[in-house]
Amino acid sequence: MDVKDDKDQMTTAVTATPAGDNAGKGGPKPVPAARSTGWQAYKPGDGYATRLGMMVVVMAYVAFACHHWFYNWVYLRNFVEAMFTALHMSFMTNWTYDLGAAQAIAYVGAVGLASLGFLTAYYFIYVKPASAEFLVKTDMELSKVTWPKITPWFKMETQVWGATYVVLIVVALLTAYVFGVDIILQKLANILFYGEAK
Repeated sequence: MDVKDDKDQMTTAVTATPAGDNAGKGGPKPVPAARSTGWQAYKPGDGYATRLGMMVVVMAYVAFACHHWFYNWVYLRNFVEAMFTALHMSFMTNWTYDLGAAQAIAYVGAVGLASLGFLTAYYFIYVKPASAEFLVKTDMELSKVTWPKITPWFKMETQVWGATYVVLIVVALLTAYVFGVDIILQKLANILFYGEAK
């Protein structure tokens, strides 16, 4: 009788435990990962250096775009005007030749680009979980790096020179290559879009 009662109690205990529940194992239930809502930052405070550095880089590009728009938006006006002229609708762009309208377009366009660029950068760097998690993990991995000693600086026997001279040479070669390609593309763009070689 005692053996049968023990078997019945064991069967009841096993069937009463819900499948997949950690309560039978003595551990807590898993906590779902924190997700951002709206424009709230995902994991605020994590990956501070990497996220801030990426934000500075992106905003430098945004500032360049705003500067380029402010001084060169007339080329876009000329392109649109050429299309409207072909359709006998050049009156659609005549108002942009007014000095006040031209200044308004330059200022509003630059401010609009700056706002759009900042909000887009903030969303992808701080709010969107996938990209923000990538930057957070990048920051964590960089914190694990053992950086070589840098004193005395740039002498042949130091770890910096011995470990990075190949990288320095490759970076210099890539810089020269990118600079050359940029000069060629700039000349082509001036000829194709602006009608002159500078």
